[in-house]
Amino acid sequence: MPTKTKIWSAEQLKQMNEERFLVEMLDMFRYTPELSESDAAVKEMQEHLTRVEDALRARLAVAKES
Repeated sequence: MPTKTKIWSAEQLKQMNEERFLVEMLDMFRYTPELSESDAAVKEMQEHLTRVEDALRARLAVAKES
């Protein structure tokens, strides 16, 4: 089953209001690939979680700037 991936720039993340940001983060988890033990599935999950972590770091940077 293909997965849906959304990717935002750090600037786009900074411009989102809190509600929109949280909705987008929840959507990222909704489209998370199914868990399996294959190497490809594990690699895909790691890449997905890295994108989530990067988005959260960019958003936290906004909070620190304020």
